[in-house]
Amino acid sequence: MREGNEDRYIVREEGGVLLRAVADGVGGAPGGEVAADSAVNELATRFFRSGDTRAIEDRLADAMRDANTAVLRAAQAAGFPSAASTLVAAVVQGARVVVGNLGDSRAYLVRAGAARQLTDDHDSPIPGGITRFAGDPRGVQPDVFVEELRSGDRLVLCSDGLTRHVQPEEIAATLGARGLDEGVDALVSLANERGGEDNTTVLAHEVRAGGFLAPSRRALALGVFVALVVLVLGGALAILYQLAPYAPTP
Repeated sequence: MREGNEDRYIVREEGGVLLRAVADGVGGAPGGEVAADSAVNELATRFFRSGDTRAIEDRLADAMRDANTAVLRAAQAAGFPSAASTLVAAVVQGARVVVGNLGDSRAYLVRAGAARQLTDDHDSPIPGGITRFAGDPRGVQPDVFVEELRSGDRLVLCSDGLTRHVQPEEIAATLGARGLDEGVDALVSLANERGGEDNTTVLAHEVRAGGFLAPSRRALALGVFVALVVLVLGGALAILYQLAPYAPTP
């Protein structure tokens, strides 16, 4: 059973720019929590570095590459050279959101009763394997997406502890029937009730008039692996996938 929590998140605002991110340590090898912690902290530090006036898209992509380097250094220093993490981040400025991701942690936009996945999962044919992650010695190329937001939209970032058990339509229905905080708690509870095979982290935000976001209380729940052998094997294969040639998605 997984006794530790390998999910991490960060919420930071500076100068009217909001950054939210979720990282999930890749299972099957030690040090997932080290990788996830390094990923979110370096991401925020590098994104908000002084004097960077480039477009949000460029700043976020570079910050995610810097997070990859930070994970490699932290993992080596901690004695976990194979440690790795997913990373999904959203930056909101006014009525515009820029989303970047590595791995299978996801971002959803909930609008008019429907949830649309904004990110693409970087999964592999190997069960439980991912093709892009923070902690890759070959370097990383994050996907970056841009969306215009409307009043009433809800933005959701989550680790796969949620999406293993809860479908997009259920995310939309659960948030639509409740206040934001209550809805986040209900999503985590639903994932746990259906097996709770992994840590579950959910960040949700509501867009108000003028494009500003009202952040919910962050909900974090620790689940339990019920299929230890299968998940450990899949995670180990995900780490071994680092040795394969890197083929980024166009």
